[in-house]
Formats: sequence, C-alpha cells, structure tokens
Amino acid sequence: MKIVLMTYSWLSIISLCIVYRGLPPLILLLKLFCAVTGVALGMYLWNDVCDFKQDMVSMEIVDQSASVRPLVRGLISQRRAGVFSALLVALGLTASALINLEVLLIQLAFLVIYILYSTEPIRLKRMFYLKQVTVAIGGAIACISSGLAVGTISIQLLYLTGLYVLFIAGVNPLGDLKDIESDLAGRVKTVPTVFGSEFTIRLSLATFTACAATTWIGYSSLGFNIALPIIGSIVFLAWFYVMYPLLSHLSDLEYVINRIYSRGLPLFFILQIAVLLGSLPF
Repeated sequence: MKIVLMTYSWLSIISLCIVYRGLPPLILLLKLFCAVTGVALGMYLWNDVCDFKQDMVSMEIVDQSASVRPLVRGLISQRRAGVFSALLVALGLTASALINLEVLLIQLAFLVIYILYSTEPIRLKRMFYLKQVTVAIGGAIACISSGLAVGTISIQLLYLTGLYVLFIAGVNPLGDLKDIESDLAGRVKTVPTVFGSEFTIRLSLATFTACAATTWIGYSSLGFNIALPIIGSIVFLAWFYVMYPLLSHLSDLEYVINRIYSRGLPLFFILQIAVLLGSLPF
C-alpha cells in the first residue's frame, strides 16, 4: 500500500496543486485521491494475487520483500484478495466518474494496462524493461488525470510528467535490486538481472543528472521560477553523495538497498516539491 500512496496517490495530489498553482478545492482533491488510489491499489493487490506462486518460491530463497506480503503470510486468501481488489477498483472508477468522463476513461486505460501487466498469458512484467515502461505510463496517467479533472493540461504539469517518466526509466530499476533472486527464479527480466547491480546504479546516477539539468531548462524556457533549479541542483548533489559510494558496496546488497530507500528515495519527492514550488506565481 505504501508504494501506491508514495507513487500514484502522491503524484496525483501534487499534480493537482501544480495545475492550480496553489491549493485545489478539497472536494476535488478527495475525489481524485479516491479515483487514483482505488484503481492503483486494486491493481497492486491483483498483482500480488498473480505473483502468489512466484512469491512462495521467493520465500524459499529468503526473499524478504515477498515474505511480508499478506498473501504469502497467509493473512488473506487469494479469493478474498481478488474480491477486495475488485472492490477497490470499483471505488476508484466510481470516484473517477464523479469527476468527469475524461478522468473515467483514462483510469479505465490504467486498469487495462495493469491487467495486462500482471495477468497470464500476456504478463508484461516478465518482458524486459516493460516493467519500467508500465510504471512510467501509470505515473503519467496519474499526472494527466489531475489535468483532466480541472480541464487544463499546463506546461508545468507536462514537465512533471516528463520528469517522472525519465526518473522511472533510469532510477526505478534500483528498486529491483532487492528482487534479483526472486526475479531470476521467476524468469522476470529486469535491469539488475540482465546488466547487473553496478550498471543499475550508474544508470540511476546518469538519469538523475539529466533530471537536474532539466530544472534549469524549466526555469529558462517553461515559466518556472528560480526555486526549481536551485532546489533541483541541491537535490542532485545530495543524490550523488548518497548513490556514488554504493558502487564500492555491491557485495552487500542489503546495505545498498537500505541506503537507497532511506536516503535516496526521499530526494525524488523533494524534487517533485521543487516542481510545485517552481510553478507558484512569485
């Protein structure tokens, strides 16, 4: 659940604030939160149902990320998880319909994409790099849903969408480091399983450098204020400080993963806040 809230829910809220260039109406914010969170959380739970067999194998090779999932721990049956998933999706689609038709249609697109992502026989997540592509599309949909809810797709919103897609393309593979063993067992091709841990970290450094560079482009050409490049540059330096030393600790993946999540991940949320502050009219 935390992944959904930190990714899609948060992204939709901050996108709505960017479109309004300030605080949006509370009722609209709640509707959008329910729409995005309901569909995303329902699909996240459905993915757990589809991953059940692979996660059971992961437990045997001591994969901690899988062992904490409720299905694997026996806290809920697959059938009940499937029913709960459907109810969450119904809640999300109902909230979408209460906003407008455009938001409903784009959330339906989100639903179809994630069913294909998780479900046999297609199961896109098994195909190399389509995991990142699917997550990037999901985040883009969360952003665009905010614009459609208001009826305005601003240049600042499109910038945040592009920034998120760039981040997912090059930095999101870091999250797959913790699943290397289970992904190999489940024949899931990810950047770490195909290219290795060192390449994955170097890719994230290069991508975050590109993200930082775009903040100056945003200031000079897209109507953002000076807060965007200043905070963006500070975040980039902090990211480099956190990530570069990890290249010398690749033999201890547990240490690498803990450092990524405790110190690296919060920096991207700060970068998103920088986009919001940079879009304010001052």
